[in-house]
Amino acid sequence: MIIKELKLDLINDWFDFFENRAFLDNEEWRGCYCTACFYPKPEEYSNTSNRRKDYARWLIETGRMCGYMAYEDGKVIGWVNVNNKDKYPRLNDIYNNQEKILSIVCFLVEKEHRGKGIAQKLLNRIIKDAKEKGYPIIEAYPKKKAKSEYGSWNGPYEMYMKNGFEEFKIGKNKVVRRVL
Repeated sequence: MIIKELKLDLINDWFDFFENRAFLDNEEWRGCYCTACFYPKPEEYSNTSNRRKDYARWLIETGRMCGYMAYEDGKVIGWVNVNNKDKYPRLNDIYNNQEKILSIVCFLVEKEHRGKGIAQKLLNRIIKDAKEKGYPIIEAYPKKKAKSEYGSWNGPYEMYMKNGFEEFKIGKNKVVRRVL
């Protein structure tokens, strides 16, 4: 397995994953394209289309959607959405613009590859790169008592705890953070 950072030249691989393998076991999420944390849409987005696919393409093209893809046999089998916290409009009410924070908002691993350490390997890469890029804090938003794999779409709470993250409260919101 290899991990690659999402770049424009890999956009077709990313779409192939989302359209053909990511949600084979959860059809209702099929059209998400990992855009949930990018609402409300910024004013700069002028496309009148309501298709999430179009919005996702724009987010990737403009560098707003970033992350890493796990590849096996030339195909994407896992994805993590990670970027500066200020890139996610949905997080605006828990961000004070004072700190440089790297936010992890979504993990997704193809069903047949779950439980094999793919998310852990993606998290290891995030931690390594965050240190190299000078981030003092990595933050994530797992559900502590998720009742299903899809309830853990922000990443499994236990995985974060095993990797040095600690609970942190921002107003009424609980997040997990790792100080680097």
